[in-house]
Amino acid sequence: MMRASGLTGLAVIAAAFAACAPSLATMQPAHVAPKGHFQATAGLEVGIPTGAIVRAIDAGKTLSDAAAQGSLTADQERQVFEAGVNVLASPPSAGPHLALAYTPVERLEIGVRYAGNGWRVGTRYQILRHDEAPFDLTVGAGLSRSAYAIPVGDVIPILQVDDFTRWTVDVPVLVGTSRSWYRIWTGPKLLWSHFATALRLSIPGGDTELASFEGQATYVGGQAGLALGYRHLFFGVELTLAEVFGSASVTATSLPAVRPVDFSGFVVYPAFGLLGEI
Repeated sequence: MMRASGLTGLAVIAAAFAACAPSLATMQPAHVAPKGHFQATAGLEVGIPTGAIVRAIDAGKTLSDAAAQGSLTADQERQVFEAGVNVLASPPSAGPHLALAYTPVERLEIGVRYAGNGWRVGTRYQILRHDEAPFDLTVGAGLSRSAYAIPVGDVIPILQVDDFTRWTVDVPVLVGTSRSWYRIWTGPKLLWSHFATALRLSIPGGDTELASFEGQATYVGGQAGLALGYRHLFFGVELTLAEVFGSASVTATSLPAVRPVDFSGFVVYPAFGLLGEI
């Protein structure tokens, strides 16, 4: 039976990446700027993983019931453990969304973005234009990397936590239209993400790994956005809804071997902010 004290390694790791959920927001219209022009975004995005939240609430009730009984059963310990992994792998999040894109040649955009505690580089190509077709259509690809460090060694010098690192690949597809006073867009959302970190004991003579955490997730969903303004500056809102298919593995010297934990669920991801085009 897994002892409750065996969760210590997982709890320490939790602090290392509680704010490192991947960004699901796009916050761009369905067209690229004309050649030689820029698009910019400054906003806020919020991630609400409903599955992880529900499992955390259920785990809290389990702990409350166990406290009244004085101990955890093996099934209860497993439930608490899996709820912890769910929160770690798909945590609630909130943060800034800052992006800048440039069109070096007609219809082709390159851009950089800071969101989800990390940087993304990407490109888009506009296949259709609303002045030539019924709507605008863009497709693209992006790669992002986020890393979060926690200075555990400042408090406990012999303990070191590797940076929690997440790599994400996304494929944006947007359909919409725009005029001088509005932009509207919608489209499917697809991302794949991989993450990992570890807790180490650092003493003279070498390092010993105490616990490690690694997993991957696929996000499949859709999004829709609307921005109102005039010519160069707009205020926009966007909502992304995505199903998450993911699993994570935890190993620790204080824990017996456990099977990978499924943290699949549903994510609600609103965003809002200012969109500019110059």
